[in-house]
Order: sequence, then structure tokens, then C-alpha cells
Amino acid sequence: MSGAAGELTAPPRRRRSGRAQREETAPLLDPAAEAPQGRGAERGGLLDPAEVPQLQWADPISSSPRVYGRKQWRAVCKVLGNDNLLAEILVRLPPKPSSLPRASAVCKRWRGILSDPEFLKRFRKHHRKPPLLGFFEGYANRFAPVMDSPDRITASCFSMPKSSTRYNDHREYMGCRHGLAVLVNKQERKTFVWDPLTGRQHSVDFPPGLDDAFAGNFCMWRGAVLCADAEDGHVHGDCFSSPFKLVLLCCGGYNTQAFCSVYDSVSGVWGGVFSTAISRTISLLRPSILVGDALCWLISGGDILVFDFKCQSLDVIEKPAFCYVTDGCFQILRMEGGGLGLAVLLDLTIQLWERKSNSDGVVGWVLLKKTIPLEGMVPRGMNSVRFVGYDEDTNVIVLTSMTGNFTLQLDSMQIKHIVKRNNICYDPFYPYTNFYTAGNTSLSTLHEQKSPISFFSLRFNAVASGTLLR
Repeated sequence: MSGAAGELTAPPRRRRSGRAQREETAPLLDPAAEAPQGRGAERGGLLDPAEVPQLQWADPISSSPRVYGRKQWRAVCKVLGNDNLLAEILVRLPPKPSSLPRASAVCKRWRGILSDPEFLKRFRKHHRKPPLLGFFEGYANRFAPVMDSPDRITASCFSMPKSSTRYNDHREYMGCRHGLAVLVNKQERKTFVWDPLTGRQHSVDFPPGLDDAFAGNFCMWRGAVLCADAEDGHVHGDCFSSPFKLVLLCCGGYNTQAFCSVYDSVSGVWGGVFSTAISRTISLLRPSILVGDALCWLISGGDILVFDFKCQSLDVIEKPAFCYVTDGCFQILRMEGGGLGLAVLLDLTIQLWERKSNSDGVVGWVLLKKTIPLEGMVPRGMNSVRFVGYDEDTNVIVLTSMTGNFTLQLDSMQIKHIVKRNNICYDPFYPYTNFYTAGNTSLSTLHEQKSPISFFSLRFNAVASGTLLR
């Protein structure tokens, strides 16, 4: 179109649609990097992390390509090309069952790092506290997972070890700790320390002193296991090859006397027999709780039986005064400071007690101000609620009701329905915590269950969030 003095003017620019603008600003691969080069091309296009091409965006103002965050990309490529620095990143993946198996699907190089026993040891040491994978239901002899997909471990992954004799059905769960489970077979007169992840087990005969004394007599047996690895910085998980201590407890003499003995895996022998008088039998609905250097069992009625490893003594601690409720309303706790606590369920309210010393140095029960009202937290109709389990490491209580089983995290007050049923069930729930890592599970099985992550999403998210070496 002609203007004044015969000058030509450009036609008015048409307003571009939002779609056209988005197309212009869409990320484009650098043309020079479109064809994979180097080792990646030899693997059919599977790029080494250090060879991933950089991304370019078109500048919406100048319409010229401009690389944003070029320094960041270069830094990331440099880091991911170094095995030591890459391991520093991978060791910070969440300690969830899906983390390492999914990351190992990125490439062979990552898989090699993630399956290295030294890396797995660092991974456990970095996170220190293993996650709660679920609970073993005592009488049902099955596993109840508590995590959501893709971290949910199916019950079929943990099946009770088979016996070579006809007494296999008589094995009973007694508890889980430090990644190990303990089972007792009273007919075979044996105790088994079992690693649910690998299926390996140790078999230990009953201690002669207890076995001879109660042979042919009715006796209630309880067992507990704990890792005894004294290595500095040892983190529990994959402890089957570590030294352990096994405690076997029984109640005889019409439940007026409790006896226990400790097995040391290093020496391979049972120690002496400890005994103390008790007023009632040991509760069958509760596993032992480790508090400091002591193992604690709930006695029917609310008292607590304590075996102290340091003092080598077996004693009874009486329950708080004026607590007159049924067995299902008591639960031994490990308090925040590491002391002994007790939860008491009154109607739909949980009272918390803790053993403390007063100004005169006298130790006794103290009722804490904090109470936990369950009304409003649990579904309607759960008027009848009882304790059936507790995890000392994550401070999670297991409740049973007419609608199934629930977990209650005492710090966050989060409640979760883990087992659904139409009747109340008093089966004891034994917590199982461990690092479900690539080193002690089948990667191929986990890869079939969970879709692998893409390298681009992992790398880009790490850069965008700024968490690469946090």
C-alpha cells in the first residue's frame, strides 16, 4: 500500500492465535544433536546420561533460538557422566520399594551402580530409618501391606518358610525387628529366625533348660529377635548375615512364673535362664517392644514384663493406677525421647502415659496432657475399637474394629484403612520394616509390576526443583 511521498508501508501484522504462539515457543531439539552419536548409537539409540542432547526454545520476541539454563544443563551432564557424583544423586532417592528398581531401568550403567552392595549400604546409611512395608497377621500367617501403588508389596512376596516335617502348620509368628522375623514351632521344639525378603532362615533348638523343665507341660511361648551388629554406623536392614540375639520367653506353673533365655548367634549357645513372678499370663495379642536396652511384653491386665539386656534381669512394671480396662485397650509404646510409654484406650479416646522420674529420683507413671480422640477420625460405627499391634520405629498403632484394621500414626494423627472386613478380628499384627532394594529383591519381577521412569523426566525434574545434591 502506498503512503506519502510514494513510500511503501508494510501491511498490518495479523494477530497470531494462541496455538501458533505455543507452536513457536515449543521446545526443539538442537538439529546438530538429533542423530545419536557415540556409545548411545551403538545401543540402538539408548543414550548414556552424559550424551543426552540439550534443549532449545524459540524466543517469542526475537524469534531466534535461545538456550535457557545452558549452564545448568552442562553442569548436569558433567555430574551424570561421573559415577561417583551420580551415586551421590541416586543415594538420595526416597527409600520406597519402587525407587531403586525403577531407576535401574534407565540404563545398564545405572543398574550397575544401584545393584552394587557398597551403594546399597550407603543408601541404607543415608536414610537410616527403613520404611514400614506392612504387617504380618499372626494367626492368619499372611502379610498385610500398608503402602500404596507403586510401592505396595503384595502378600505373595512373603510366604512362610516350609518345614520338612509334618509340623509346618504349627509355626507361629512371634515378631519382626530389624528386617528379621522370629517364628516358633512348639511341636518341633525349634525357633526360626527368618528373612522374609530372601527366604533364608536360621533354625535354633529350644534352650535345654527351658525345654526340659516344661516338656509335656502346658506353656505359653513368646519370642523376639534383634540385630546385634556393633559396627559403628550400622543401619538395620539386610541384617540376616549380621550377628543377632534371640530371646525365648515362656510362662509356666499355672502362669505364675515367667522364664526367659537369650541365644547369641556369635557363640551359638543359649545363656542362663532368668525368671520372675507374674500375676497373669503374657498377652498373646502383642509383640515385644524394644525400648532402649530392654524388651517389653504386655501382661494380661496391663502390667509389663521387662527383660533388660544391660542389667541381665527380668522384672515386672505395674500398670498406672486406676486403669481398669481389657487387654485390647493397652499398648506399650516407645516414647519420643526413647522412654517407656503406655497407651490406654478408654471408649474412643487414647490416653498416653510415660515412665518418668520425679524430683526425688523416683520413677513412676505420668499421665501426659496429650490425648487422642478417635471420634471423628475413624468411620462411624466403630464403637468397638481395640489395639492389635504397634511399630516402635514409625510410632504406628494398629486398631481393629467391625470394619477391619486401621493404622494410626501417633505423631501426624494420620489414619489409614489397611484391611477391610465385616467383623472384628483380634489377630496380632507384627510390623515389618525394611529397605526393599535392588540388592535383595528380583529386579525383573519389580520391573514387570512397575513402569520404569524415563531418564528425561528424572533429570529435568531434578534440575527444575533444584534438589540435585541437596
